[in-house]
Amino acid sequence: MIIDPRTGSNPAVRFEHHPAVRGEIYRLDDREYREAIIEEVVRRTMGDLSKGDPRMLIEETLYQERIRIRKVRSNWLSSPDLAARNLRDRKFLQEIQSSVRGAVGLEDNRDLVRKFTEHFASEICGNFEPKMYDFAIRMVPWFFSWLLNAASLKRFSPFGMSESLQSRLRVVGEVEHLQRLSRKGTILLVPTHLSNIDSVLIGYVIHLMSLPPFAYGAGLNLFSNPLLSFSMSRLGAYTVDRQKSSQVYKHALKNYSTSILKRGIHSIFFPAGGRVRSGAIESHLKLGLLGTALQAQLERYQEGHPSPNIYVVPMVMNYPFVFEASSLIEDYLESAGKHRFMSNDGGEAVPFFKIMSFFWKLFSTRSEMWVRVGKPLDVFGNFVDENGVSLGPNGTRIDPKRFFMTKGEISAVPQRDREYTALLGSRISERYHAENVVLSSHLVAYSLFEALRKSYPGLDLFRFLRLSRAQRMVPSARFFEEAERCFHLVRQASDQGRLYLSNTLHCGDVKIWVEDGVRQLGLFHDAKVVKNEDGAYSTEDMNLLYYYRNRLTGYGFGSDFAGETDEKGFLV
Repeated sequence: MIIDPRTGSNPAVRFEHHPAVRGEIYRLDDREYREAIIEEVVRRTMGDLSKGDPRMLIEETLYQERIRIRKVRSNWLSSPDLAARNLRDRKFLQEIQSSVRGAVGLEDNRDLVRKFTEHFASEICGNFEPKMYDFAIRMVPWFFSWLLNAASLKRFSPFGMSESLQSRLRVVGEVEHLQRLSRKGTILLVPTHLSNIDSVLIGYVIHLMSLPPFAYGAGLNLFSNPLLSFSMSRLGAYTVDRQKSSQVYKHALKNYSTSILKRGIHSIFFPAGGRVRSGAIESHLKLGLLGTALQAQLERYQEGHPSPNIYVVPMVMNYPFVFEASSLIEDYLESAGKHRFMSNDGGEAVPFFKIMSFFWKLFSTRSEMWVRVGKPLDVFGNFVDENGVSLGPNGTRIDPKRFFMTKGEISAVPQRDREYTALLGSRISERYHAENVVLSSHLVAYSLFEALRKSYPGLDLFRFLRLSRAQRMVPSARFFEEAERCFHLVRQASDQGRLYLSNTLHCGDVKIWVEDGVRQLGLFHDAKVVKNEDGAYSTEDMNLLYYYRNRLTGYGFGSDFAGETDEKGFLV
């Protein structure tokens, strides 16, 4: 069932179930096609780097790869794919180091840059096996439905499956609009990124919307799981190794994205560059990969493509709890507080049992996941109508082609195009906030956190997070007073079209949604994020409370600060 979270009712529009077009991604099954993409990535990257000193590029890349490899920890039993990749990287690095000694001329060094580029391009390039995809789209829904029913019954049973994943997965928003645009041009889907669960779930969401399969960038840590690695490497995923920071690698990654978008392969990537550590809606996006959409559309115009447009579609994903929340918020606080905070490495592997534990607890308690498809944009950040036509601020039709024109010709202008991409990034961030669905868990955490802040207004963020257990208690009457105030803020923002409310919040009864929010926050974490006992509300983990509270920052609720944080370091 699809429910409009702003009105709490079932909309008249339903998913338009039509057979999904096979899509250009199926050509990745052709070895020659993949090799052509790799050759194009190498050619583009060598062109990008042609003005630099090849010797300096080699030395920079060697230095950064040596540091990265020293930090790599892989185990053949727990992550055979990563272990194999690391072994290949070590052997390749040794070969390059041996060749560097004999590279004396300009061409010798360019050849080494080319070898690095070919190595990175081959690693990045995704694959797609239609048989594997056909198997996955049959088995994944069945598996999740089986897990859902087993969790609901609190026992494993292959029989009596009465519920499907769709009953817990709320996919709302511009679904039909997206379906139509996928047949008129190329889609670049840009979701928010809260959890590694996003990458596991998003392929099913694409299938549920009757869309063809998408290529997508997946962080290398996901390949640490043998099962995920096996499936993703055959379903269009291309690897994004965030530990690789050389110019050669960054250009190769961007050029791969440009190449597949130019070929009309629908794509997904997370413009935040990784999971958001603070729990907030993303405000700072990585513009490198985002700029590949504009570059690809420009080249499609130059080549006279009959359907040149690339449509950028924001998507907001929300869960009542996030299984990596503890490590993510610690990463954020360490970055913000430096020596004042210690944390674990944020690049953790993804144990399969932990993913299953997440879904088991989600399903066993009738919790819901929300995915909201936002209004599609063109590569300049303008809204587009259902026919794929760009609309100006006043709703008039505009021709995006003219934004690429210089002296009557379509051409790339680096400074201009960077400004266009920055504008697109700002628009996506705006749409993330506008398409956000507020859950009861978010609002309960926000209410308790703000009630505590009123008790200790003089403390900065890090002193505040170190409150003692006794100091973290708020009498029930004062908590409910704050909860009513916070509910009024989000309801007003919803009425203004600045966000959406989940179904539970539409009831308007503060006791009902508070009870639901407390229950949701208590499902997964060992420490109680919010608990109610002895006539007071409190928390056992201030960091987690801050993490879930932050989902409602960026709206300026009760704040006069224009920046990202206030004078005491709190996100606002």
